[in-house]
Amino acid sequence: MSDHNVRSFSVHQGSVLDGEFTLRIKPERFPETSDQAFSGKSKSDRKFNIRIKQHDILLFDALAEQEGVSRSVLINRLLHDFLRDELMSVQEDDARALLAITADEQANYDDLAQPWVLDAIGWECRHLLGNVLKFNSQYEQQPSDHPGAPENQFNSEAFIGLRDKLKGIKK
Repeated sequence: MSDHNVRSFSVHQGSVLDGEFTLRIKPERFPETSDQAFSGKSKSDRKFNIRIKQHDILLFDALAEQEGVSRSVLINRLLHDFLRDELMSVQEDDARALLAITADEQANYDDLAQPWVLDAIGWECRHLLGNVLKFNSQYEQQPSDHPGAPENQFNSEAFIGLRDKLKGIKK
């Protein structure tokens, strides 16, 4: 298995969930994505089955009992924390915001859900998001300061590469 399909991560929150974890992704097990895969799914259609070793399930159950939550809640919490850490590891603000907003645009959030973009750039979301996506900065730039510059003059190479890759998976 290639190294880009294996992620190791640590959880250090001062709870029984602390530890070192390894996630192995097998892309050949995932069906090809299409626009249909993301459209019109109700909450009950968004389930995803994974195989977990029996000894890991026993640990999940023990940890869940210790925390006073169900196994499902514990797994969702760990997965969300891992995804947030991965998102925040993207150094360029504009690339991180683009990943978050792409996921948010395809999600069917309920009233209690928090969009990824809030994790990516914080609570000053509306104004900051526009500035980050347009100028790769929290602060507005004036086009008159840069006459004749290309449209994406302020964006990082990571943002431009991601934007081009993500064009194929948007609704």
